Amino acid sequence: MRLNKNLNPTFKLTSLALCVLLTACGGGGSSSKEITPEPTTPTTPTTPTAPTQGDIIGPHSTGSTSESVFVYYDLDAKAVVELATEEEAAANTVWDIAFKRTNIYLNQNSDNAITAYAMGNNSDFFDANGDPIAASFIAANADTELDDYLAVKTSDIPTDETLFIADVTANIIAGFYDYNSTTHVVSAADTKYFITDSDGAFTKFRATSITTAGRGIGQITLQTAYQGSSDVAFTTEQALVIDAALTCSGDVTAVYVDFDSNQEVTEADAWDISLPCAEDKTGASFEIKLADDATALQDFENSYNAIDPASAEFLAFKSSSYSENAFKSFTHNWYQYALNGGHLLWSQFDIYLIKTPTATHKLQITSYYDESVTSGNYSFRADEVTELVGEAANE
Repeated sequence: MRLNKNLNPTFKLTSLALCVLLTACGGGGSSSKEITPEPTTPTTPTTPTAPTQGDIIGPHSTGSTSESVFVYYDLDAKAVVELATEEEAAANTVWDIAFKRTNIYLNQNSDNAITAYAMGNNSDFFDANGDPIAASFIAANADTELDDYLAVKTSDIPTDETLFIADVTANIIAGFYDYNSTTHVVSAADTKYFITDSDGAFTKFRATSITTAGRGIGQITLQTAYQGSSDVAFTTEQALVIDAALTCSGDVTAVYVDFDSNQEVTEADAWDISLPCAEDKTGASFEIKLADDATALQDFENSYNAIDPASAEFLAFKSSSYSENAFKSFTHNWYQYALNGGHLLWSQFDIYLIKTPTATHKLQITSYYDESVTSGNYSFRADEVTELVGEAANE
């Protein structure tokens, strides 16, 4: 067949293009051709940055003075660990640090033993005599102390592990007697005073005479000074003679003392302190325990003539068997109290290094109050220590 000379030239071009397209796509049974992809521009790997540091955590409430509660915190997860009882907390290996009113605790579980170190970055908040400079505490806040916190890096961690200390368990009524290891004679430490807080009253006492019986205390004389709820100071001392050798017999396991009546009572009565009977029942063991609802402080310098009930929670009152907190053992406590004559606490904004079995974290207490100035509400900063400092850690 001959092509028509008058065939539309556009039709001829379209047919030719279709033929080319079919050939390129493998049409008509022909083999396909491999298409080379366009080259891509290589991307530059991103450098990982440290997590944001210095963010304030909280406030977390530790309850009121009369109904205080623990807040247990996991530094690695940056989260509160919910635990129902202190016994459960003692067995728990997740939490690292805990707060309860003015006290800060470190986990001492053998599988998660935590230690701490105070950097002393604000040692200039105290004068040459070690007394707090009120203006320095009052002027400090979370913003003014942020740079010091961000500046702490890995190279600031002490290499001397002994500088990190842990909480230690002890008895608050310890040291009421002296023992001569040469003569094996026990005598009363009559210059060491103790003050109990029990049943809404305070009692200041000391041991002035001890007579031994076998392996125990046969007789002990206490000098007691009572401050009831309506009293503004301790009364004059009066003697309380306890004949433990007479009491510790038969099924009796301890000698009980009530400071309200200043006499020995039975376990069924309201009592404030007890002296457990010695194993051989000859008298009391060389130990004084507090009732479960009582606390005490050591006044070895005989510096208290009275206790202000409103200030009692900020003093060193402790339960019978207590944890000697690392945070209370540092050169300066984490807070100062009543700097302007009121009942407020001010943080020193010191930076603490908290060492766990796997990492070292830094901690700074920023406030003890919530927005309504309710006490016992902790806010703080806590981050793992890195080698990046300042703004670099927050990029």
